[in-house]
Amino acid sequence: MSTTQVFAAEGHLLAGVNRQEITPPVGIYGRMWGASNHDQSEGTHRPLYTTALAISDLENCKPALLFAIDAGSIGDLAGREATWLRQQIKDAIDIDDDHLMLACSHTHASPWAARSRVHMPGGEMIEKYLADTALACITAGKEAIAQMEVAILTFGQGSCSLETNRDFPEPNNPKRYLTGFNPEIKADDTLLVGRVTRVSDHKILGTLVNYACHPTSLGWDNKLISPDYVGRMREVIERETDGAPCLFLQGASGDLAPAYQYEGVTNVADQHGEQLGYASLSTLSAMHPAGEAIRFIRVVESGAPLAYWKPEQYEVSTVVAITRSAIDMPAKDWPSIAELNEQYKQATDSFARERIFRKRSIAALLMGGNSIPMSIYVWQIGKIILIGAQAEVYSIWQQEIRAAFPDYAIVAITCTDYEAIGYIVPDELHDLDLYTAWQPPFGKGSLNLLLQRSKDLISNVTGSPPFIR
Repeated sequence: MSTTQVFAAEGHLLAGVNRQEITPPVGIYGRMWGASNHDQSEGTHRPLYTTALAISDLENCKPALLFAIDAGSIGDLAGREATWLRQQIKDAIDIDDDHLMLACSHTHASPWAARSRVHMPGGEMIEKYLADTALACITAGKEAIAQMEVAILTFGQGSCSLETNRDFPEPNNPKRYLTGFNPEIKADDTLLVGRVTRVSDHKILGTLVNYACHPTSLGWDNKLISPDYVGRMREVIERETDGAPCLFLQGASGDLAPAYQYEGVTNVADQHGEQLGYASLSTLSAMHPAGEAIRFIRVVESGAPLAYWKPEQYEVSTVVAITRSAIDMPAKDWPSIAELNEQYKQATDSFARERIFRKRSIAALLMGGNSIPMSIYVWQIGKIILIGAQAEVYSIWQQEIRAAFPDYAIVAITCTDYEAIGYIVPDELHDLDLYTAWQPPFGKGSLNLLLQRSKDLISNVTGSPPFIR
């Protein structure tokens, strides 16, 4: 039997979107790169935002909030600022743990608003910036909930070639890997674009872009606060959607970044943003109107027998299901805080001291334990699954989940509630001289465990077993 109807990945729900600005003052501590020779920002390229998407089922039961935040991370593991921010939002809005996801864009040109950095130049601005960010998130969340209307969320799949593999064997020392463009490996170029359409008049209330690519267009010489490519991408999309706010959701980009990156001039970030923005608009323009499936209508006899298809309305799923699960990830052997303190005293290079500083934060989290607590979120909206992981994950994670659940649009989000813990990589990379392998505390088996628990959670929520290839 031939297929005679093709449904979009859609969900019928209540939805609202609101955006608030979180651009910091000039001079805030902004050193994200160990190679930088400056600590403080000297201006702003484009504004930073927090954008809230509120969702609920049509019965208006317990709304959930997804925040897209222009930040590299929310603080670090020493200060647990993401945990603090979650609590501020939950207390102010009375929202459940499962129903709150903070998705960092992972721009490397944001301030590093970690209390462990308050003693650095510009660090005296961090506490107020954290308070301002919390207030902006609370305001955006409340407004998004208040503005919820009957809507249809639609996702379409496209592609964009901005991303490339970034595990590059050093030419003169192939046993050592550099973090940069590797033209020998094909990267995952999947792009998912969402559209929130108000049912009453078909107005677009917001858009979502889920794409995996490190926002590292700007590097160590850049002295401006910037959302990196995300800022220009939003402008391109919002110009064509009557200003409807666009949420950027970072995909599984542990091994992905632009080929041309690490620059000190902002036109590179803007060029990358235009590339992703126009690819997203192409995907948006290919979507049928909300709530319409394309159906085979009839045979038309012509010079050839023609199959005539057209979009027609159908009953969109109203299922909204929210869950969150804790998972204990295996940890590596890790030096103690005392050992790292001694290494820090002896280090002379700024990049070496920065590496030790970050390892010390991880040591404080582990405290001699052999596992790392992590959250996984799974939100089902009709035929759409939003899944969030609390780390930087290699792209094989999103590829495997999408292959396992082909009947759903899998919106894979990393850097959720992110406190700069690091990467989750395939087991075969663990013993290599590779930054993404030696930087994080996650041990062998972590990616496989995350993948299995992700599939289990999606199966539990949807009632659909994974597709076996």
